[in-house]
Amino acid sequence: LTFFYSAERYGASIPSLVQGALRSVGVGSEEQAFGSGSGEELLGSFVQGAKAGSAGTKGCMVATKFTPVPWRRDSQSVVDACRASAERLGVASVDLYQIHMPDVVQPFRRFGREHIKDVDYWDGLAECYHQGLTRNVGVSNYGPTLLERAHAHLAAKGVPLSSNQINFSLLYRKKGSQATVDRCLELGVTPLAYYPLAMGVLSGKWDASNLPPDRGLHPYLIGDQGRGIPKGGVQPLVDTLRAVAEQRGCTPAQVSLNWVLCKGAVAIAGASRPEHISSNAGALGWRLDESEVALLEAAADACGFDFEGSGLKTSDSKFVGYGFEKWALD
Repeated sequence: LTFFYSAERYGASIPSLVQGALRSVGVGSEEQAFGSGSGEELLGSFVQGAKAGSAGTKGCMVATKFTPVPWRRDSQSVVDACRASAERLGVASVDLYQIHMPDVVQPFRRFGREHIKDVDYWDGLAECYHQGLTRNVGVSNYGPTLLERAHAHLAAKGVPLSSNQINFSLLYRKKGSQATVDRCLELGVTPLAYYPLAMGVLSGKWDASNLPPDRGLHPYLIGDQGRGIPKGGVQPLVDTLRAVAEQRGCTPAQVSLNWVLCKGAVAIAGASRPEHISSNAGALGWRLDESEVALLEAAADACGFDFEGSGLKTSDSKFVGYGFEKWALD
């Protein structure tokens, strides 16, 4: 692993999470075994084994990312990285290849020197698409303005922009997030929402008397006046989630995820155990009504704060060894 490694890990082994994810939607089997290797290699071994043993895996889609870093200096670096990812995944073409973030990692900016390569990376995505290395291309953490630029640039090269992955949840609708989702939908770009449960804060599992191991999440649950989080933190919103969940016969986490779906985004929910994935799948197949959506958003607004992440996992920046490099959706 390096400071620039972009995969997220939540405590469980990659094999158990991949198996749990696919089984939760009726794909895969208990018998399949994994070897060792990188996340892409392990995912690739599962996909290849599943294709050989289960017709239900024909609908599997594999996505991975390109991380902008200073030594990736041109469009060819995107093509080379995509080809290497496809080889590790064991596929001829990746279903979705995304840029991980705007080109914000500029270590010499403080000395008055920077080299912004976003356009070069878009050219690289176009090359990957036209060479058949990926079937779809996407971006991540792009606000409306940069999204529009990328969309137009790719369209001029005959490449549709398929997705934009951003932090989006009931506790992160401001600072450009909701505006970004709206602009995505206007442009025909699918918004993908990471941290849809605010790293578990919206799951209903934790409260002031049962705090999670991650101390960075504690202020959201008990309050922190210095950060503008009132006493009791997110509890009023969780109480509202529980009330809606009770009426719906589901869990607060499933209500939180369904709200994301109602806003037109695809929720990417983290999980530390396979059973979490099965539970998350319970958010599918139904929708909150307009009055429930309005009730939840009013409760979220009443909290008066946004979910900014925890520790090195933040909502608007990437830790890159020498510090944090930030982006802004608005």
